[in-house]
Amino acid sequence: MDGVWVPIVMFIVIGFGVLGYFYWNHKNRASIMETVQKSIDQGNELTPDLLKQLGASVDPRSKDLRRGIIFLFLGVAGLLCSLFFAEVDVVNGIRAGSVFPIMLGFGFLLVWKLNKD
Repeated sequence: MDGVWVPIVMFIVIGFGVLGYFYWNHKNRASIMETVQKSIDQGNELTPDLLKQLGASVDPRSKDLRRGIIFLFLGVAGLLCSLFFAEVDVVNGIRAGSVFPIMLGFGFLLVWKLNKD
């Protein structure tokens, strides 16, 4: 029965992590919209430069580079971790699981490279 709790807890923690990310992202966007609304209520002029600055905190090109590097090194860390095990099934499982973040990393780096904005 003790071995059953490991995947259950793992998926619960991953779920809380994903929910936390979406909650934080929502709060960030809501605060930006609140700032714009307060500026409109005070009668301030919304210039294109101001709106560009408010949206500049979310630069997709730099996010793609960061995500690509993180996923790539996460996959490499998994491959290096597989060197510490002797059982063939464990090694193959870790290596197979490491291919996914490596390919995600290469995909994000490709998008970063192709995006010229």
